[in-house]
Amino acid sequence: MRVITQKNEKRHTPDLGELRRRFPLTVAGFAHLANREAWLNRVWELDERWQQTTETDTHNLQEEVISKNAPPSNLSIEGEFEIIYAGGTLGLLHAAVMASHYKHQVLVFDAHTVGKTHRDWNISDEELIEFERAGLFTKEEIEAAVVNRYNSGFVKFHDANSQLKAPPLWIDNVLDVAVDSDNLLTLATNKIKTSETKSALIDGLLFIRAYIQKEKVFVEVEEKKTGHRKLFSARLFVDATGTNSPVSRQLNDGNSITHVCPTVGTVAKGFVHGKEANEVDFSVGEILVSTEDASDNRQLIWEGFAGSKAHDQYTTYLFFYDAIDSSADKSLLNLFERYFETLSSYKKQGANWCVVKPVFGFIPCVHHNGWANQKQTADDRVMLIGDVAGLSSPLTFCGFGSHVRNLKRLTHLTDLALKADMLDVNALSQINAYEPRVAQMSSLAEFMRPTPKSKPSVVNETMNAVMTALHSLDENIRCELFQDRMTFDAFKSMLTRTAKVYPKIFARVREHLGAKKTFWWLANIAESFLAEHRIKKSQIKTPDQHENAKKEFEHYARLYKQ
Repeated sequence: MRVITQKNEKRHTPDLGELRRRFPLTVAGFAHLANREAWLNRVWELDERWQQTTETDTHNLQEEVISKNAPPSNLSIEGEFEIIYAGGTLGLLHAAVMASHYKHQVLVFDAHTVGKTHRDWNISDEELIEFERAGLFTKEEIEAAVVNRYNSGFVKFHDANSQLKAPPLWIDNVLDVAVDSDNLLTLATNKIKTSETKSALIDGLLFIRAYIQKEKVFVEVEEKKTGHRKLFSARLFVDATGTNSPVSRQLNDGNSITHVCPTVGTVAKGFVHGKEANEVDFSVGEILVSTEDASDNRQLIWEGFAGSKAHDQYTTYLFFYDAIDSSADKSLLNLFERYFETLSSYKKQGANWCVVKPVFGFIPCVHHNGWANQKQTADDRVMLIGDVAGLSSPLTFCGFGSHVRNLKRLTHLTDLALKADMLDVNALSQINAYEPRVAQMSSLAEFMRPTPKSKPSVVNETMNAVMTALHSLDENIRCELFQDRMTFDAFKSMLTRTAKVYPKIFARVREHLGAKKTFWWLANIAESFLAEHRIKKSQIKTPDQHENAKKEFEHYARLYKQ
C-alpha cells in the first residue's frame, strides 16, 4: 500500500448564507439554537470527512497515521502517561474506568470538547448495571443521569404495499431507558479529575500521528485553534475517534467498514402529546418505524424516544442502512433536509415546537466474511474501541450499548495487558467487542436496505415477515435480537418461522448476499453455534492468585471469549 504523510486539504467552510441557500430547512430548523452556526459547521465537517474518505482511492492512497519511525525531533514531550485516548465520548468512559478503578494515568483529548457528544443515548437497566460491574458508577450516579423510563417499546414497518401485514411488535427491556448523555459523560470526567492519578483532559486537539517505538508510543497532536503541534508519550494509544478514523483505515488497508447508517435527528420540545401514531407518548419507545416504502436507493427508518417529560424533550431520529459503496446519498446535511421536510408525517409538531439539540452521525458496521473477526482492531501499542472498531451489531444502530455491555471485559483486559506488558498487536487484538453472534446479525441487517432491482416495498415486506415470525416466538427472542445476544437456537427458530410465513425469504437472501456472502453468513452462523457448544462443555477455573500477569491475561482473554 502506498501512503501519504500529509492531510487532505479541506474545502472552505461555508458561511451561514451559503448553508441557508443549500439547506434552507435545516438552517431554519436550527434557528432556536444559540450556537446554530457551530452545530451546522460540525455536521458539515462530518460530511466533509466522509466525502474525503469515500472519494479517495483507499486501496492505493492512505494517509500514514501509524508510523514506526522516530517522532519529530523538533517537538519536545509535553506529558507522559500510561494510556492516551483520542476521542472524548466512548473513549472517555473507557478512560474513566482505567483511571478511577484501575488507577492508571490517562490523557483524553478531543477535536471538540471532551465529555460532549452529538448523539443521544437509550439503553436498558440490564445494560446499565454493567457500569457498576466495571467499577465506574454507583447506582445513585447512574440514576442521576436517567431522564425517563418507558413501559415498553415497539417496532412497526410500513405495510400499505406489503403482502404481509404485521401489527406493532412490542418489546420489553430494550432501549427503554433514556439517559442524558452529557450528564453521564460529565460524571465520567469528574471520575478522572478526582482519581488522583495526575490524568488530563484536553479540548480542541486534533490527532495527527502515532509513532510506535519499542518501549512506548508517541502521539502527535495539533491545536485546532492555533495549528501548533504537540507531542505526548504513553505505553498505549487508544483510538476512539469514530467511524472515519484514519487509524482504522490504515490498519485495514482502506477497508475499515463495509456498511454504515447515516443518522440525523433532534432533541426537541413542543410535539403534540397523545396515543395516536403521529403523536408522542412519553411512556413508549419507538425502536424502528418506517412510514413509507424505499426510494432513492434507501429505506428510511424513524426512531422516537422520549427524554425528560418535565422539560417536554423528545428525540426523533431518521436513518437508513447502507453499504458504503452504494449510490445512495449519504450526506448528513441532505438527510437533515429530508428529516425536516417529512418530520410532520411521523410526529405532529405543536405551534411552539423547537429544536433543543441536533443529533447525528455515521454509525458503522462490518460484515465478517470469514470464520473469525477479520477486522484489524490493533497494532503494537495501538488499540481501537467504540465506533472505530465497528464490531457491534448494526441492528442496534449505535455503538453505545455494545460498548457498555463489554465495558468490564474491555477495561479488565486492558489493565491486565498493561500489567503483563503485553502490548503487542496479537495481545491487543483480543481486546474488542467482537462476538460470533454479532456477525450473523450483520448480514441479517442487509435486508433493511433495497437492492438496485428491488421493488420499493420489498424491505418493508421482508421486515414485516420477520415481525410476523417474532410475534409467534418467545418474547425473550425479541429482546435478544436487539442486544447482540441471540442464541443459535433462537436465530434458527426465527429464520425457520420466517420461511414458513414468507417463502420468498430465500430469494431475498440470494438478492442481498449473493453466493459468496451467503456462504460466509452460514459460516458465521456455524461459528456462533460452535462457540455456544464450547461454552456448554467448558469448565472455567478461577485463576490461581499467584499466577503471573501474562498467564492471567491469557486466562481472562479465553474466559471472555466464552
